[in-house]
Amino acid sequence: MRQLGDEAVLLDVDGGHREAQALARRIRASDVVPGETTVGVVGPFELVEARGDETPASLHEIPVVFDGEDLGELGLEAAEVAAMLAGRPLEVAFLGFMPGFAYLVGLPGPLARLARRASPRTRVPAGSLAVGGGYAGIYPVSSPGGWNLLGRTSFRPFDWTTPPYARLRPGDRVLLVPEASLPHPPEPVRVPLEGTALEVLDPGPLLLVEDLGRRGAGALGIPRSGAANRCWLQVANLAVGNDPGAATLETSGPMRLRARRDLALALAGEAVLVVDGSGRPPGVVTVVGAGQEVAVGPVRSAARAVLAVGGGIETPSLFESRSCDAVSGLPPGPLRAGDALDVGPQSGRPRRRFRLPSARRAPGEPVVLRAIPGPDVLARGALEGRFAVDARSDRTGVRLLSTGSQGRLDTPEAIPSHAVLPGAVQLPPSGDPVILGPDCGPVGGYPVGATVITADLWKVGTLAAGDSVELVPVSMSDAATARAELDATVAACLEGWYPTHVA
Repeated sequence: MRQLGDEAVLLDVDGGHREAQALARRIRASDVVPGETTVGVVGPFELVEARGDETPASLHEIPVVFDGEDLGELGLEAAEVAAMLAGRPLEVAFLGFMPGFAYLVGLPGPLARLARRASPRTRVPAGSLAVGGGYAGIYPVSSPGGWNLLGRTSFRPFDWTTPPYARLRPGDRVLLVPEASLPHPPEPVRVPLEGTALEVLDPGPLLLVEDLGRRGAGALGIPRSGAANRCWLQVANLAVGNDPGAATLETSGPMRLRARRDLALALAGEAVLVVDGSGRPPGVVTVVGAGQEVAVGPVRSAARAVLAVGGGIETPSLFESRSCDAVSGLPPGPLRAGDALDVGPQSGRPRRRFRLPSARRAPGEPVVLRAIPGPDVLARGALEGRFAVDARSDRTGVRLLSTGSQGRLDTPEAIPSHAVLPGAVQLPPSGDPVILGPDCGPVGGYPVGATVITADLWKVGTLAAGDSVELVPVSMSDAATARAELDATVAACLEGWYPTHVA
């Protein structure tokens, strides 16, 4: 058993993916994510009797056009790749990385030996067939990715509207059938939201519905998602009288809304809340009425702001969360102009004022992130010193740029893909670490040198391009103490009571 941050472990399995799947079926926990030779387990767990209701394996014939942009770089011809795969069924070992993404094993030697790319791409097109680290896989949607692109298919591996959602299951076999041409995968149909409380006039660069994220769906490849800054989300929710985990709006600003009824609002972030053209003081609960326009100005140094609404945003819950995964577009997906949102009934009395914890000790100082070392590598000084935040960072991960002060990295060339969590610090061969964000896939293939502790994950959500970051190793005991201190800090952020009753 190896520690994966302060809330999860990796159980090493004697054997391969079949043994990992068998063990996973015997574990009861909040989330269980099998890998190639491991099972990732979140939170406390217990072993139970194995279930005997496994679905029989299926054979799927998937058409593929072998025209991937990496063929030339790899020294491969399309006809050569098609011949190597002809009549050779691959096996689904496990799911991960994103919804419905199947890790296929059984590749012929020349393809099985292809390593992952030294640095992941920021975007791989939906439907791409790719290989890396001994696996093949089909990207369900456009997303970042570090594998080599061999071709594309119109096959869609995931459908959130129809159980069991993922079309490929562990144990299934896949036969890749060469085709001369194929249509591109159709874009998911997006139905506008129709609510009675808030109308989206202008969503700005990215406006999302987020709560504390989802659990229990990692084995389907579904990300945890949730707010990038869970601390500020909790403070804003408590300020308007909500449960601390209620759904909110996360924005990178600027954006504009129109209230359709009386609402209590709290904006947590380095931005200005504007009502009908008038700016409101920071840290003050604001009540707006039907017809008033609400705007959030540009988000300054921190990357995002959170707008909590009394009663909480009510969009359809999927896998026990209302959170949007900005990569796969799980409903409701990024909000658009014309969307209208429902809000629940006001349950608690709003507070008068609130303060926000700062991730920075002083202007110009680095953001310090405490982390549990491991589970994959011994980073001999490689995670010491300061890093700079790359502008290509997003909710999938914060890319860090080495400054030259780091030491030697003792990293294995390849590891078996295993469960990862937001906060995991992946170490690709390029040498520039990536701190995984809330929309990261449940499974990753780059070595993990450390995992940011739960109490400091909110700080990752404040990072913006150019920020300076330091990673500091701590113990499990330190992490438990830090979590208790954060809970106390959140409770101390609230002052007084709003004098007006909100219907």
